[in-house]
Amino acid sequence: MTNEQQTELSTSARLKQFLARPRVRSVSLYLGTILIGMLIVGSLFDLRKSVRSYPYDYLGDSLFYHLMVKSVIDHGWYLTNPSLGAPGVLDMRDVPSSDNNFHMLLVKLLSLRTSNYPSVLNNFFLLTFPLTILAMLYALRRLGGSWPVSIWATLLFTMLPYHFTRGEQHLFLASYWQIPLLTLVLLWICRGELLTVRWGEPRMWGVLALCVLLGSSGYYYAFFACFFLLMAGLIAALQQRRAGAFVVPVVLIAVISLLVVLNLLPSIIHMWRFGSVQVVQRVAAEAEAYGLRIGQLLMPVRWHRVPALWDLKVAYNMRIFITENDDATLGLVGAGGFLGLLWWFFFNKPAVREMNEPGARGVFNHLSVLNLSAVLLGTIGGFGSLVAFFGLPQIRAYTRLSIFIACFVFFALALWLDGVRERRVRTRRQQWLFAALLVGTLVIGLLDQISPMFIPDYVKFKKDFESDRTFVQQVETQLPPGAMIFQLPAVSFPENPKFARMNDYDLLRGYLHSKSLRWSYGTIKGREGDVWMRAVALKPAAEMVETLAWSDFSGVYVDRFGYNDAKLENELSGLLGTPLVSPDERLTFFDLRPYQQRLLTSVAEPEQAARRTAALHPPTAIWQQGFSDFEGTADDNWRWGGSEARAVFVNRTDKPKQVNLEMTLAVDNGGTLEMTSPFFSERLTLDKNGKKFAQSFTLPPGEHFVYFKCDGKRVLSPSDFRELVFRVRNFKLLPAEAVAPAPLAVVWQAGCYDLERNAEENWHWCGAQGQAKLINRTAQPALVNVEMNLSVDNGGTLELDSPFFKERLKLDKAGTKYAKRFTLPPGENVITFKSDGKRIVAPNETRELVFRVRNFKLEPAQAGSEQPATPQPSATAKAAAKAAGR
Repeated sequence: MTNEQQTELSTSARLKQFLARPRVRSVSLYLGTILIGMLIVGSLFDLRKSVRSYPYDYLGDSLFYHLMVKSVIDHGWYLTNPSLGAPGVLDMRDVPSSDNNFHMLLVKLLSLRTSNYPSVLNNFFLLTFPLTILAMLYALRRLGGSWPVSIWATLLFTMLPYHFTRGEQHLFLASYWQIPLLTLVLLWICRGELLTVRWGEPRMWGVLALCVLLGSSGYYYAFFACFFLLMAGLIAALQQRRAGAFVVPVVLIAVISLLVVLNLLPSIIHMWRFGSVQVVQRVAAEAEAYGLRIGQLLMPVRWHRVPALWDLKVAYNMRIFITENDDATLGLVGAGGFLGLLWWFFFNKPAVREMNEPGARGVFNHLSVLNLSAVLLGTIGGFGSLVAFFGLPQIRAYTRLSIFIACFVFFALALWLDGVRERRVRTRRQQWLFAALLVGTLVIGLLDQISPMFIPDYVKFKKDFESDRTFVQQVETQLPPGAMIFQLPAVSFPENPKFARMNDYDLLRGYLHSKSLRWSYGTIKGREGDVWMRAVALKPAAEMVETLAWSDFSGVYVDRFGYNDAKLENELSGLLGTPLVSPDERLTFFDLRPYQQRLLTSVAEPEQAARRTAALHPPTAIWQQGFSDFEGTADDNWRWGGSEARAVFVNRTDKPKQVNLEMTLAVDNGGTLEMTSPFFSERLTLDKNGKKFAQSFTLPPGEHFVYFKCDGKRVLSPSDFRELVFRVRNFKLLPAEAVAPAPLAVVWQAGCYDLERNAEENWHWCGAQGQAKLINRTAQPALVNVEMNLSVDNGGTLELDSPFFKERLKLDKAGTKYAKRFTLPPGENVITFKSDGKRIVAPNETRELVFRVRNFKLEPAQAGSEQPATPQPSATAKAAAKAAGR
């Protein structure tokens, strides 16, 4: 043997020696598992830096996390953002949450390398995978699991559908890596291991650090952690017959609770100083809608790669209360483990005092109890619904317990497989078969759990992102730094329902691409700025533009997806000129400054300050405890109130103001409504039709409370969990010199539902019977045109009856255009609709849907102008009439 061969051999021997060291081997296996995991993730998410500079998700709730990340980059932290909520400031202390501080600290650290916020956002999401791998693998190894089986369980747990469907839509929920560590602590408590550990020892410091992280990583996971700690303490106390077993769990629960409070402290102080608003309203019954469904744990993932399983999931989802629980599936392997834990509990029947058996059997006993307790707490109608009912409605999405159940399941599966390996695997051939079993079930499990639909739509998101960026940069070059832009449609923050084709948080797109502009979106729901913004947006276009000009806004931004027609945009064009349009033709921008200059030259300088004050600080009503959000349209709107409610009348100027108050008060189930305020006190007996209430008084500077109390019975509406007792309709609080309301209006009444719309049209669904009330608020008869499209989707006859016309129309889904001209006298007149069509049956739809009134218009007619066209039946209706011999 040559010297070179001897040297090579000795080097190889030293390398083998080095790799054989336990610590080096462990580190290598951890890194190897992370590498395998990231290869799997890389098959779904393009990890190239050039791709990560665009968001993986650019829609809906994910934009909220875009805002959070960009706030940290732009302003150092997320609690206040002066770029949003103009003319005020977005204050996130009104949106209390304990899940932000630890996660935002990680965001802050990631932003030290780059200021490109999509890169930071994507890197945070990608980081959740190796963190989960490390935590799960560490926990299983500490429990005594072998490397092959622990790696198998770790990869399946990390790649659960929950991880991908939470994704960037619920970014912080995707960061669930603390749960395996918590599960390890729960088993230590159940087995009594922590009772012999002193508080100063490293293991106890690690447990306390974990509780600190849980208390700073979201109140959902914190609440569930406290529940399981309580259950583990109960198990330990019963099997050891000593109350002292509760000491450690109680201390850990106290640490988690304290950290939740400390993280919420900025919000608590803020609301103590400025009053609380129901920004994110939660009611107890929502725990039913967002509860855990056992069936969803066992069903395949949505968009499964096997068509038959895809169809099976679609068929199962044709039922009510399919919410985010749709994403709770455990996969084929996890579902087997879940059923196995249930079988162990019900058929092995572990006795309480004998649960702490040696080896894996004792762990199975404890995991089966924890698993069953999660099911009993989270299942729709379970104990979680009672928790919400008795005072904690903020915890409503009990389906998120599925990730805890998954952790218990994969812990049990890992221990079971290790037991099989120890008992049955002896020969080299059996070892190879066992390894093949692990690899085969891992591959099948991953293919079963991971849907191809999890791959982001890179092309669409990049196209939308670049179009928005180009548009905002063009706007930014036209305006000076700090210029304010008013965004339409006016949408409250946070959590607003979909508006036409515009999703929640879509108005953040302007801010996400700007560096120096201020945006009106981001006014906190229920705060004074939000009331001002929505009141301005409800004004006629000319009045709205003048108010914005006096309020120092420099431009108007319109998202066309928020409207069904171009009426508003056309009116703005007539006032402000041709707008700037985004490359994808979705967004438009109107420069307000030329109009503003013309306005200033037309008003004497001494009067300008008064105009600005009137524009920025009109008399305002803020709706607080007991009231729901604004509903309806500019012409007919309302707020629901509970049995007790409170509003605040605000005058932010330094002088008293003479105001006119006008509203219609109704109690749908009948009852008495009491109102108490510094300006008036009334006791009214009301019914569903309601009574108009008007009052003129002087509103002093400051805030003044108005209290409402009603003894009417609550209105029960399907899938609506709010306390609905009385309504305040068409509320107006205006300066005494304010302009009168529009002279013509229509109100849709019994049998007809709220306005719906899409990009082409709007409509009201109605049942077999419905009514529309036509209102002429002037003192003189008015010549009017009524125009609408009428359709019966399942076919049938529709009768119209009013003081002005009577019709009987044979209709189908295509419908008929109907128009009439007549003289509308002062006051109110009713059109009654009646149809014999069959009701439409649709999934999750509880309303009676029979016919539709589309694109209804009530407009003044010019004397001598052309008479509207008479009804023109569709081709199908003509054929039906001919067949009937008409």
